[in-house]
Amino acid sequence: MPAQELIEPSAFEPLDAAAPKPPRQANTGRWLLLACAVLFAIVMLFLLSARSLQVVVIAEIPASVDLSGLALPFGDRYLLRPGQYIVRATAEGYHPLETGVTVDERDSQTLELTLQLLPGLVSIDTVPAGASVKIDGEPAGQAPLVDLPLEAGAHTLLVEAERYLPLTSELAVTGRNIRQQLELELAPAWAEVTIDSQPRGAAILVDGEAAGTTPAVVE
Repeated sequence: MPAQELIEPSAFEPLDAAAPKPPRQANTGRWLLLACAVLFAIVMLFLLSARSLQVVVIAEIPASVDLSGLALPFGDRYLLRPGQYIVRATAEGYHPLETGVTVDERDSQTLELTLQLLPGLVSIDTVPAGASVKIDGEPAGQAPLVDLPLEAGAHTLLVEAERYLPLTSELAVTGRNIRQQLELELAPAWAEVTIDSQPRGAAILVDGEAAGTTPAVVE
């Protein structure tokens, strides 16, 4: 009779249904491809609906141009969709300029901006000191004047002082905050005059005022 083997049951533990399942590996390649496709579609939609705007800034030095909203720069041209935009142009030595522009359905538009020069800084000295200065007919003060702001261009100066001949001068102001120095010398409006008479001792009147008797030296 063959020998019998005893088979003992092994311990059995049921799987816990509430145990967390291992995380599913994300398909990053698929998501990346989808994101690229969406981005490409957005770019193509923008390019197909965009219009060209050329911004020309008139200034003696290169200017910086900024546009509000989404705009793709290509040299002095910008690609942007139709709508309202704010354009700001700046350059050293010029007043900044900000204006609105409407981009319509035309394929290409041009916007021309002219920047205005900043005032120049003019200093004026006179001989004698303290002479009154008028610029373009308006009082500017008494010399010396330091860093007086004047708009770029031609100006007329009138300098006056007591007992001196008035002096008129033309001044060309460079502008752009550039400093200019001007020195003006006035000619005296008086001189020494020797007066004698026969007979001596005659009274001398100058502008109705008694100035002595002859012989005399009158200024």
